[in-house]
Amino acid sequence: MNIEKLKSIIEECELENDKITVKNKLHEVVNFLKTQLSFDMLKSITAVDLGDEIELIYNLFSVIDEEDALLSIKVKHEAESISDIFSSAKADENEIYDMFGINFLGNEDLKRLYMPENWEGFPLRKDYIQDDTRLAWNDNGENA
Repeated sequence: MNIEKLKSIIEECELENDKITVKNKLHEVVNFLKTQLSFDMLKSITAVDLGDEIELIYNLFSVIDEEDALLSIKVKHEAESISDIFSSAKADENEIYDMFGINFLGNEDLKRLYMPENWEGFPLRKDYIQDDTRLAWNDNGENA
């Protein structure tokens, strides 16, 4: 690995408790963690709606060192896909797209998993308004 490239990757990261926070270059950082630091397994990608942005948290694991690494990035509407680095990321990226509306650039198979294709909105976003009567079967106890 080129030292200047390493410096530029590290420069874009902040260590926050036990979590590495990146502002951009997510793909490069994940690739570096996998190829250079042996974090060879993606356990999960989690999304949290913070109100004005979505935080994506990547939980990586090193089988060799038996260590976890948490990687975080805050996004508005899109993020870089890491499905070419970890093929298992496709499922998590699809779920986050379906529930939060984050478009993962580079994931050619992005689709809804749980909601119908014609569903409007993203149910786990704080600004989502649930006004579909098909889901109100137990709101007032009448249809229970």
